[in-house]
Amino acid sequence: MVIWVIGQSGSGKTFFAKKIFSKIKTRKKIHIDGDEVRNIFFNNKLGYTIRDRRKNAELIQNLCRFFENKNFKVICSIQSIFPDMQKENRSIFKNYLQIYIKVPTKILMRRNNKKIYSKKNVVGIHFKFPRPYKSDYIFNNNFDQKNIKLINKIINKINIKNKK
Repeated sequence: MVIWVIGQSGSGKTFFAKKIFSKIKTRKKIHIDGDEVRNIFFNNKLGYTIRDRRKNAELIQNLCRFFENKNFKVICSIQSIFPDMQKENRSIFKNYLQIYIKVPTKILMRRNNKKIYSKKNVVGIHFKFPRPYKSDYIFNNNFDQKNIKLINKIINKINIKNKK
């Protein structure tokens, strides 16, 4: 199973992915984070152009496929600005769940926790964040505790599938 957690920078993708990861009842699980993949595999030498972003996304997609084929539950937090890849995910992964963490760009710019929104080639400012392709769940993240209930609902569905 691959759980693809998507959204703009600062939306809470990694937070939600880690919450989901911690609650999945299996030892064969892995969290793949887009920023970590960029740093580890490209040693901070990959830029933020559309071309570079696609290269990173393709590597992440391949890593997810590799681990899913080894029977891992894969939780991936990735910006995922390519709806064509999201569509492809539905055919290449055996069991795919897409979660979109939605936050208005204005709020993200105001919060700007990682100082991303003051850099170049930022999705939401310099590039449009495209509407995701067929998300299974959409969280309107208000940075409060309401979404924890939705996470628990998703976890219950995943853990029920694990028993079958």
